[in-house]
Amino acid sequence: MHRGGQLVPPRRGAGRRPDRRDLPPSRPQPRRRGAAVNPEHVRILVVDDHALVVEGLRAALAADPRHDVVATALTGRGALREARRTRPDIAVVDLRLPDTSGEELTRALLSEHPRMRVVVLTAYLDEETVRRALEAGAAAYVTKSAGLQELRSALDRVARGERAPSTAASRVVKDQHERSLVMACASVATPRQVRVLELAARGLTNEQIGRRMFISESTVRFHLQKLKARFDVTSKTELVAVAIHAGVIAPAPEAPAPGDEWLEPASGL
Repeated sequence: MHRGGQLVPPRRGAGRRPDRRDLPPSRPQPRRRGAAVNPEHVRILVVDDHALVVEGLRAALAADPRHDVVATALTGRGALREARRTRPDIAVVDLRLPDTSGEELTRALLSEHPRMRVVVLTAYLDEETVRRALEAGAAAYVTKSAGLQELRSALDRVARGERAPSTAASRVVKDQHERSLVMACASVATPRQVRVLELAARGLTNEQIGRRMFISESTVRFHLQKLKARFDVTSKTELVAVAIHAGVIAPAPEAPAPGDEWLEPASGL
């Protein structure tokens, strides 16, 4: 190579394709949150403010050779320190800690360690607590009264990358969801739509409802479809059940007589 009239030796490696040895070492790519770990060897961090609970959990989980308790902590600060040191797959976290809340610790752990999953273990089971824990990113919510078998089951499911709220927590979330739907139904349903629901609860067909209300069968179907879409249900039966559960309509006292001929004055939207 000539440069300014002088012969310049080629740079080392010039003129050839780069070899992998020439490239800087690449950092390992983190596994996406929720991805499964090796279910036959799950590394666990236990966090609880009671030393007896921590030691009890350590001993109980050690009975299963797949579960390896690699660290324990009594505080949120200690949990963060141990998580950095041991890099566990799953953290079992109590919601009540002396220096922080379990929700805040969950957020901090997942922020620093996106591959980690958090299983909340607590004595508290109320709608707001469950909601906050799951919104913080917890993959499972297990009550201390549920028993060791349910905790082990939650750990196994979370290790496979699933979300595993306990039976009791799932029921709380389901009830809260149903009540939210019903409250929405009560606030946005028109008087005509409420009446359609009342007649549907009595077992009337769309044709019979239309006859009673002096509206077409297609209008009845239109109202029911709008309500089902709005409240995230797929059938008339589900829609009626949600409305009754919330008190939007009362349960029907009796089934309609064959050939129902009752008529109702037309009502506005």
